Amino acid sequence: MADKAISSTQSTALVRVGPSRVSSALARNRLGVSSIVFFIVSAAAPLTVIGSGAVLAFANTKTIGIPIAYAVIAVVLALFAVGYVAMSRHITNAGAFYTYVAQGLGRVPGVGASFVAVVAYNAMQIGLYGGFGAVLASHLTTWFSWNVPWWALALGAWLVIAVLGVLRIDFNSRVLAVLLTAECLIMLVFNVVGLTNPAGGTITFDSLSPANLITASVGALLVTAVTGFVGFEGGAVYAEESRDPKRTVAQATYIAVAFVGVLYAVSAWALTVGVGPNNIVAAATEQQADLIFNFNAGFLGQWIVDIGRILIVTSLFAALVSFHNTVARYLFALGRERVLPAGLGSTSRRTGSPYAGSLTQTALAFVVIILFAVIGLDPLIDLMFIGTTFGGLGVIILMALTSVSVIGYFSRRTDTGENTWHKFVSPGIAAVLLLAVLWLTLDEYSILLNLPAEHPAVWILPSSFAVFGVAGIAWGAYLKSRRPATYAAIGLGANSVIGRASQDLPRRTDSSGVIPSITSPGLAMGPIRHEVFRVGSDHPVGPVSRVLSEAFVTGEIAEWLVPNPEHRRRIYPAYWAMAVEHALGAGEVFAGGELSGVSVWYPAVFGPPNGMPRDLDQRIDVMCGPYAPRFHALHRALQKAHPTMPHHYLAFVAVLPELQGRGIGTALVQHRLRELDIAAMPAYLEATNRRNLALYVHLGFQPTGSPIPLPENGPRLYPMWRPASVHRGL
Repeated sequence: MADKAISSTQSTALVRVGPSRVSSALARNRLGVSSIVFFIVSAAAPLTVIGSGAVLAFANTKTIGIPIAYAVIAVVLALFAVGYVAMSRHITNAGAFYTYVAQGLGRVPGVGASFVAVVAYNAMQIGLYGGFGAVLASHLTTWFSWNVPWWALALGAWLVIAVLGVLRIDFNSRVLAVLLTAECLIMLVFNVVGLTNPAGGTITFDSLSPANLITASVGALLVTAVTGFVGFEGGAVYAEESRDPKRTVAQATYIAVAFVGVLYAVSAWALTVGVGPNNIVAAATEQQADLIFNFNAGFLGQWIVDIGRILIVTSLFAALVSFHNTVARYLFALGRERVLPAGLGSTSRRTGSPYAGSLTQTALAFVVIILFAVIGLDPLIDLMFIGTTFGGLGVIILMALTSVSVIGYFSRRTDTGENTWHKFVSPGIAAVLLLAVLWLTLDEYSILLNLPAEHPAVWILPSSFAVFGVAGIAWGAYLKSRRPATYAAIGLGANSVIGRASQDLPRRTDSSGVIPSITSPGLAMGPIRHEVFRVGSDHPVGPVSRVLSEAFVTGEIAEWLVPNPEHRRRIYPAYWAMAVEHALGAGEVFAGGELSGVSVWYPAVFGPPNGMPRDLDQRIDVMCGPYAPRFHALHRALQKAHPTMPHHYLAFVAVLPELQGRGIGTALVQHRLRELDIAAMPAYLEATNRRNLALYVHLGFQPTGSPIPLPENGPRLYPMWRPASVHRGL
């Protein structure tokens, strides 16, 4: 029963619907589990972490405990991931941390978290340019006696990343796959060398002893370890572009945490075995980032070590690409919801990339690189080391806040299907442990930076996150008081445009429960944007069900179901709310022209479509009273006539009455048909009257079988079938 709401249209012209500038523009179905793992692990930059971060931790903390610190932090982050990915199954949003805080603790704290996230991830990304330029410049001087300024090399990488940032996300993932594979292979070779050539001829496990964490430098060890994992949480950032985000994000996150945790712990331990636990601190202090290469050169020869030096540069480049994409998507999410300028929410219709956020991050990185070059600051220490450490601190704050948010989110929802371990126990433990790590980090921040305790940076850098967080909270409070439509859409992600539009929908104002006619100038008189948005499962039911209720409240089917108009207007809101509630979880809901039209689809690939809740009969009896038998008869007739071969079922398409005839309904149907054509999947619907047959014929449907009669001299419905790929050019 699809289409009464798009009847009475004079135009059946096909409206071309490209990728949306909002939700669907972050092109769906481009990233699988492996692609997201490449992004996550590339952000971690394993070779850089071990060759530089771990070695500097040995030198700065004067302890050998970094291998066990990596193992402990992997466990902590695995606990964090349990609640994090549980939330990702219910919220699909490129804003990740920001969205989770907004939906778990409230919109105002969510805006505060968004400011912290933007600063932290920009610090991580831009800081890596200093390391890339300085390390590559050093190699060029050693190998070819070329004295190339670090900033020139950094700008070379900046230009390439600027181009990659506006290309398809799956192309970026293929680039990272090549770089990361080579990086991990060389690390495997280095680990084998260390473990097969132990100092003193004996493999020792001293650096893996938990006793190494009972030291005055434990905070510096733990935060160094956490910084090495930063980026693992990025899976949720790519949820909107992934295949089956409820499954993909969870699998990719768990795989990444396990892989990186084992890789870090084993690699750092293998280095202590090869150099010797009693020698590692002195060697790291003397040789710094050259230690891992100098050690392996004695066993592998200079050529393979030089390959390792090249790969540490590509490791930094891969991390730059990964963090650039993360920042671009955060800016996109905030622009889409108008927390930041709306222009940041624009995406490329050709590639689906968030080009506005990407170019903004590119411009900011350019300014910082030039500024550091002009002032003459050290690219390795001042830009990379301090910048990435500062960003890592921000991510620890966000993770602790998100763990609390997970508990807040699930405490208000009882129908999520998640168990107590996912909702409360694991995130609660993770919150306590992350807060402990945060306290230790702040307490030993001077050790971490290798600066005197009285140095201004020791207190200015951590305090800046409080400043940015408070600024974000103040901005959120301003939006709440002065821009209520924007405030209402915070945290809705791909639903934000619909959320804003829903503010213009009518509210019940009379005692009869009748929904008044819609007279909002913003919807009824403004130009209709034929853009189609996927409505997420976390979107409120009311704004969507109102469209269906208003659209279907008149017509032959409605008059047959509930002859009394007053009773119909009382029954329909509850009936359509039930239908939409089920569709958001079991089907696919799309909105067009902001929230002026809605379509509901159900996949029927492995059996009949799951088009209504299991307790449908009981709920109809309660809602519809004396009219329940006719609702039961309608559903039985539709079910009996439904085809059995695989297809997708267009259950409903509806447009607000005063906006019918503008092509919105056609755009909604055509948008999904184009996706089904690509998948070579047939479609099926029931037209509610003969007038709409011509429209569906234009879209490739043909009548199939006999019309479906309804009892008691009821109207007829017309089943229509559309073979796969009949209009591939739509």
